[in-house]
Amino acid sequence: LMTAAVACDSPKKESEAEAEDTTMVAEDTESEAKEEKDDAPIASPRMKAEGTVGTATVKIDYGSPAVKDRKIWGGLEEYGVVWRAGANETTAIAFSEDVTIDGNKVPAGKYGIYMIPRENEPWTLIINKDWDREEHGAWGAYNYNEENDIARVEVSPEWVDENQERLTYSVEDGSIKFAWEKARISVPVEGAGSAG
Repeated sequence: LMTAAVACDSPKKESEAEAEDTTMVAEDTESEAKEEKDDAPIASPRMKAEGTVGTATVKIDYGSPAVKDRKIWGGLEEYGVVWRAGANETTAIAFSEDVTIDGNKVPAGKYGIYMIPRENEPWTLIINKDWDREEHGAWGAYNYNEENDIARVEVSPEWVDENQERLTYSVEDGSIKFAWEKARISVPVEGAGSAG
């Protein structure tokens, strides 16, 4: 009897079942497309740099954009404008101990890094209290607040012939180093036990 009841389902129910099957196929296709999209390379992947300065550990978390044949300085990144010093979310830097950057005392903790690139002049590297979107409302440099600056350092970039395709940070030789396109920046940092 059960078999007969199932076999005698109305045509309407059969077409509804077909419609459900079609919907499920469409959903599967959409989720497969989303998975493929998720597997695609991220335009500006999140990267981390870590090193020591004296006995202090320094960690940098940043979005790493590529040049992609674009004019970066004075083009994509305007001169004289506060920049997030990376891509997407605010670039963050953390110090495990108090450090000194160009005479500025920076207490142990986590901060945002910003830069002001300039044409034919020193650039400004900024260490700011705001780095987190949830806690500080910080996203890139859109909500940058100068009142929360911990340190401002004037630094002259070195211009080289070799192109650095992806923006990179490193912590080495007692310095925070930055490279993107043809600009190279090195900012000396002193921690407890630093040489000199």
